Amino acid sequence: MHGRNTMTKSNSLLANYQALVQNHATQFDPEIAALRQLVEARMQEVHNKEQALVSAQEVELKRITDALATDARCLLPTPEFSAFVQEYKRMSRPWYSQKSESPIADDPTTWVLTTLELPIVLTNYQVSVDPNAYDDERTHTLYGYSVSLKLGDAKGVIEVQEKRIYNLDECREFSPKEQIDFFIADYVDDVLREANYPLSEINQLTAEISVLLGYATQVFVLKPRTAVFEYTSTGKD
Repeated sequence: MHGRNTMTKSNSLLANYQALVQNHATQFDPEIAALRQLVEARMQEVHNKEQALVSAQEVELKRITDALATDARCLLPTPEFSAFVQEYKRMSRPWYSQKSESPIADDPTTWVLTTLELPIVLTNYQVSVDPNAYDDERTHTLYGYSVSLKLGDAKGVIEVQEKRIYNLDECREFSPKEQIDFFIADYVDDVLREANYPLSEINQLTAEISVLLGYATQVFVLKPRTAVFEYTSTGKD
């Protein structure tokens, strides 16, 4: 008899809970579904309005990359590049650097680079990830990018390393100055020598072109801005 009463109470408790769950579903599921439909419809309206501006951004970015593919020196008179030059000149040299730096003028429009008769053509910017890179000591994941440089008949693909990840606790990142002074400058120097530029000008031109390329790669990665909608429920689990 005692066991039967216990079973009856258990069934009663479960039934009450299930009734509450069903009551909750009946009251709130339709409201949530309706709210979801309203949000989705409104988001579609916003997206349709936004698309025109996003498309305009894409057109402008295409115009910029086309300009870099014509002559990257179009960046020289821009205030953004002048600010980048000032920032670059404030960057400290790596302690292990043994290269002598060629000074560059604060005003890029006065650079030797402006006197070149041939355009500086930059194309084919690509981000790269190599999960099986090796640095004479250990395997690591290598992150970087490449860009094609053409100067007259001389051309080359500049490959720049940005970061090496050896494991969860060890990462080697290359500063913007290291990327410019080592990876970019080495390739630029080779291209200028292939183009038979006077040795007296190569060091200065290498320094100026390398800084220009270092900034141009930041332009290549620009993407259209889009609105993001995020909602986090304030309810407790």
